[in-house]
Amino acid sequence: MKTTNIYYILDCSHKMQGGKLSSMSQNILKVARALKFANNKTNLHIITYRDRAKITSPFERFSAFGNPNLGEGLKALESAIRYQRKIDNEQTRSIFILHASDNVLQGWNKPLERLFNLREFAFGHRYVVQYGTPDKYAKQAFTRFTDSNEKILPYFSESRLCSLVRHTK
Repeated sequence: MKTTNIYYILDCSHKMQGGKLSSMSQNILKVARALKFANNKTNLHIITYRDRAKITSPFERFSAFGNPNLGEGLKALESAIRYQRKIDNEQTRSIFILHASDNVLQGWNKPLERLFNLREFAFGHRYVVQYGTPDKYAKQAFTRFTDSNEKILPYFSESRLCSLVRHTK
């Protein structure tokens, strides 16, 4: 059975303080629990970013501080994809969900272009969950990440993710 890799890229900068971080954390917990009951083979990868990025557990507590450096998150995502490619050859289309605030730092262009050179990212399902109204630079980054304004959403439920996993070939 092929594995569906699900990558969550989470903004944990100071812009996510308050209810935004709590809402995002609850969504991640629901997703992790729901995927345990999915009939498909899945791998959930959680990447948090601020001034630096790190790969973490969905059950770890998230804290909001630092700057929204999306470029660091995208670099960590590229590393995670390349590592997963080495350990698992049998994969379906990957799913990428970026949870982001209304702001991003400059410097995300080159890491994003490098990601598009990876078939997993280029042909994967890509979504953005935005918190707040993005400024013009964040909107540009989100549109480029998804290649579509229809995939920039205010919320992405665990049931929608499970349905997407079931229908991913």
